[in-house]
Amino acid sequence: MLTQPQYEALDEQGYPYMREARVIGELPLAARRSALDAATIKVGNECGLMALKPLSFGLPVFEAFGLNRREASRHAHSKLLLTQGIDVSLEYANW
Repeated sequence: MLTQPQYEALDEQGYPYMREARVIGELPLAARRSALDAATIKVGNECGLMALKPLSFGLPVFEAFGLNRREASRHAHSKLLLTQGIDVSLEYANW
């Protein structure tokens, strides 16, 4: 596991504060591709699916596994499969 980088988020009043990154989209640009590649493997194992291509930053997770939206929404892990690559939790990216 790597140390999670700090991310500047906004609180309830809209003021910035620093916290640990939580999703792939909060990682530095240079770290995102490797995080998506790692998440592809872990998500595939969890969902029992074989990836046809790596996860993409701007596409839903199901696209990497050759599913369409209907198939993904009926899957037992639909919430994860319908998530955009940008919003995949860092727990799937070995962070």
